[in-house]
Amino acid sequence: PATAFCEPDEGKPAKWHWFALKPADERPLFAFPGIYRQWKGPIKKDGENVRQRVFAFLTCGPNTLESARAHERMPVLLHTDEEFDAWLHGSEEQALMLAKPYPADAMKIVQKG
Repeated sequence: PATAFCEPDEGKPAKWHWFALKPADERPLFAFPGIYRQWKGPIKKDGENVRQRVFAFLTCGPNTLESARAHERMPVLLHTDEEFDAWLHGSEEQALMLAKPYPADAMKIVQKG
């Protein structure tokens, strides 16, 4: 669960933009759908084998608010009980249907810098 996330722009040095769901003054909760698995292998080339959990979260194309920051992707955001249930308990097809940009008009940049 999260209440905001940040992304850098392409400036040198980059400026970070924090995104939240509207109404931004209430900071509604959302979640990043992700996957993890146990992995065994080296961290560095020719390094010793280690066991660790590796994690990734789902991304999709950007919405217009996110693409204005010069990105070709954004994290998938889940906000409703139905979306949480589809990700956690639904079929693969139902889960993949969630891989879409969150509506730009339902988000706001809450901090820059």
